[in-house]
Amino acid sequence: MSSFEIALGILVVLYGAVVIRQVISRGPPLWSLFLVAALALLVTETLPGSEALGSVSAPVLLFLFGMFVFGVALDEAGVLAHLARYLAGRGRTPADLLFYLFLAMGLLSTVLVNDAIAVLGTPLLIGLARRIQKPVAPFLLTLAYSVTVGSVPTPMGNPQNLLVALESGLPHPLTTFLVYLLAPTLVNLLLGGLFVRHYLGRKHLGLQWSHGSEPPPRIPFFPGGDWPRRIRSHPSLFLFPATMAVGLATGVGGAAGLLPSVPLYQVVLAGGLITLLLESHRVTLLKKVDWGTLLLFVGLFVVMGGMVAGGVVARLADLVPLAPAPGGGLSATGLLSLMGSTLGAVQIFSNVPWVALSLHILQAQGFGGGNPRVWMALAASATLGGNLTFLGAASNLIIVNQAEREKVRLRLGEFVRYGVPLTALTTAVVLGFLLVGL
Repeated sequence: MSSFEIALGILVVLYGAVVIRQVISRGPPLWSLFLVAALALLVTETLPGSEALGSVSAPVLLFLFGMFVFGVALDEAGVLAHLARYLAGRGRTPADLLFYLFLAMGLLSTVLVNDAIAVLGTPLLIGLARRIQKPVAPFLLTLAYSVTVGSVPTPMGNPQNLLVALESGLPHPLTTFLVYLLAPTLVNLLLGGLFVRHYLGRKHLGLQWSHGSEPPPRIPFFPGGDWPRRIRSHPSLFLFPATMAVGLATGVGGAAGLLPSVPLYQVVLAGGLITLLLESHRVTLLKKVDWGTLLLFVGLFVVMGGMVAGGVVARLADLVPLAPAPGGGLSATGLLSLMGSTLGAVQIFSNVPWVALSLHILQAQGFGGGNPRVWMALAASATLGGNLTFLGAASNLIIVNQAEREKVRLRLGEFVRYGVPLTALTTAVVLGFLLVGL
């Protein structure tokens, strides 16, 4: 068998296993499937060991490690629990809670990987719903939709954005994401919040507090007490916002030529390592880091390297032509085709694996750092596609699995019922913004 046939066979088996696992919602961890496929490529010598090592992107892994450290540290400090209690006290009616939760969880997902928000937010919202004696499902659906919409405009928001930021060749990825996707995301957060308030909140929670169900008490956003002592106990309370501020300053300032351009992964990694150094419970933090996702990316990079070496990516690039614009980039038709096909593909392959494959296909067609709209269209549609079905995003599966442990069942039909119009709305907004200037 040729290298192409072996590589293609491994890819078909791998993605077939991913699809089956997604459909039946059980099976071995996703990271294990990719590691087995990577091992198969090495054993068959489709990808030499030296090339396999070179295909693994250290910046992506180091960035994710730093973000996971921050996510666990902030949870240990009680930040998300406090945020949930604060938001619960904002709503004048039960339905208002979903509006504020959508905005807050969405905004939080712009600076903290949305998978981490899904992990930490699910038990908090289940507890909140039970405490105020309201149905749990609307809160969890709001969480799933919001962390998807809110994670669109930054490389820190989700793993597929990070792949695009670090592997597409964009010279200033953080600035590019913000320029193209921040405005439509803010619009989508507002529209999405109103959407869940009207269609989920009014129907399932109501506009009045019923007998035996009282509104949660209002608490201040910044709790009183000895803040110096609190920060000494949990340095992440200071280090996380400081790290994000430095990352934003160097990203924007570097693009403008006003400051040295420091890669975002270096800033995040430095902040995460300092957090580990200063936190007294660093061993606990390391144990709670999402090592499975890091292993997933190791396998993913090796698999994609094998697909390039075996010629699979080149063949796929010939089968998926996109209409180029006269000045480079994509025409309006090509942009629509890319976003539409991505929305559908992530329901089968999930967003991270599909983006990893699409990066190589688009690069084989000649798209690079000078085509920012192409990469923003790929990142945004792969992310927003997570709101179509459970299968489109890992964050959805995290929420579903955690809910089942708490004896709460989320129905696919209900997710799709609200997810389809929300996805159509948010994708149309992003497409409209991207088309401006074409």
